[in-house]
Amino acid sequence: MRIVRFVIFVSLFLQFACTSKKKNDVDENLLNFLLTQRSGVDGACQKFLVSESNCVSAPDNSVAVCPSLISTLKSKIDPSSKATDSVAELYFNCFAEINVVYNQAINCSKSSFASTNDYRRAQRGLSSGSSQNAVSAWKLQYNNCASVENGIPPANSGLREAGTKLSADPFL
Repeated sequence: MRIVRFVIFVSLFLQFACTSKKKNDVDENLLNFLLTQRSGVDGACQKFLVSESNCVSAPDNSVAVCPSLISTLKSKIDPSSKATDSVAELYFNCFAEINVVYNQAINCSKSSFASTNDYRRAQRGLSSGSSQNAVSAWKLQYNNCASVENGIPPANSGLREAGTKLSADPFL
């Protein structure tokens, strides 16, 4: 729980520290997140999207995107018998943490990427916008969270105990 709070704090801090806004300007996505904050897998999905939104000029709306994103993520959990909300929540939390580290590595800002799709493609080395070192570090951490390519989930993620892995990247 401490890690989740830390990720939220870092995300909110980066949100305010990495953007220059006029005094009366309000970030609609951050405001939307704060007003519609949920718990469980919905909340974890929102936190994941906020971790991406720090680097995207037109980020996805969590209220609109999370239902399908949750469904897609759960469809990639292997074995499918363990594709529960609680396991999906663990994955979202793990991926949100690696997004924060990635964002710091590339020194992102709201204008770094035009869309969430551009952000995700750059993370994976499928388009420009990231150094090869940032892409390599992100891939290693992604593989660990997803338990693919001999990746071992971080001890504090809860994913080791879940005994699952992802069959494919749910975010592309």
